Amino acid sequence: MGASNLTAATYYACMLIRCNALAKIPFKIYQSDGEGAEQLSDHPLRELIKFRPNPFMSAHDFMWATEFQRIEYGNAFWMYDFHGGKIQSIYPLYSPKVQIIIDDESLFGSKNAVYYLYNDNKHGKIIYPSDKILHFKNFAANGIVGKPIKHYLYDVIMQEKYAQNVVKERYKKGLQDPIIVTYVGDLSSDKKVKIQKRFESMGGVQNAGKVIPIPSDFDIKTLQTNLVSNQFFELNGLTTRHIANAFGVKSFQLNDMEKSTYSNITEQNKAFYSDTMQNVFTGYEQEMTYKLLTTEDRKQGLFIEANADVMLRTDLLSRMQAYTTAVNGGVMQIAEARRRENLKFIPGTDRLILGNGAAIPLDDLGKQYNGGETT
Repeated sequence: MGASNLTAATYYACMLIRCNALAKIPFKIYQSDGEGAEQLSDHPLRELIKFRPNPFMSAHDFMWATEFQRIEYGNAFWMYDFHGGKIQSIYPLYSPKVQIIIDDESLFGSKNAVYYLYNDNKHGKIIYPSDKILHFKNFAANGIVGKPIKHYLYDVIMQEKYAQNVVKERYKKGLQDPIIVTYVGDLSSDKKVKIQKRFESMGGVQNAGKVIPIPSDFDIKTLQTNLVSNQFFELNGLTTRHIANAFGVKSFQLNDMEKSTYSNITEQNKAFYSDTMQNVFTGYEQEMTYKLLTTEDRKQGLFIEANADVMLRTDLLSRMQAYTTAVNGGVMQIAEARRRENLKFIPGTDRLILGNGAAIPLDDLGKQYNGGETT
């Protein structure tokens, strides 16, 4: 099964939804001090993972291609250039050209180590040790090699293709049902072929709705093939749901609004994040943190995390209400809320407050009862 699976409408739509969902999420570098985490804006990797991993790809295109290969081929791979004590660029490898090798004979130095053999068009076969390759897996039953979704959906995807071909042929024939031609007289093989060709030329889209003359020695009957009676649409809908379920895609994302309302669409969107994409983000975060950051970085509490708030970003009114609750409750600084909305910093807003219109900073709490002085 190759890229032709994308001709199946549901498979294509689900692939697009999953790849877009990952590609629009920014990955950021944070440092934890045991009490909280702060985003780092001056780390050398920031420019690579946020804007441009290599000279040829934006971060969006890079992550989109990675997720596509992870789902389509079961595995996605990155390799990086390391010069001058830091990573200069990151490149995706074409998954079908990568072979995973478990060295249980110490052929390359370490027993039971994992190596990656890449068949490069320019440089031939190149062997990379596991610490030089970032490996993202899909449905890795053994934890080493991933499997593509299509491996488990072959029959279901083929059913959708067959259904599309049925509709295609119906339109091609002008939505005309098959006909049975009764002919009185001798019917040799040659004459049978001529009759078939003659009536086939009378059908099709170009003759839809036209008056077609029939010779008097022919008796024409229509063979009824009603798609509704054959439960075609029910079966096709079942196939669509099977493929969507395998991708973790919700029905409203495929424009199936039969049982959807405004409120449950919001909940379904949250469920898509928590049930489907959160696990995907975790896999990326752990691999990127371990392979792109140094041991010293990790010891200092540095880690890479997906900013999933982008996916759940709601309308302006809902965001403002949430910020107001968080700020008045002393959970978030005004400066933090403004930063999330890409607004400029205002001096004095980087303090936690408690209250409403008469709010005061937390560290000034109680001064109003002591003439401005705390006891």
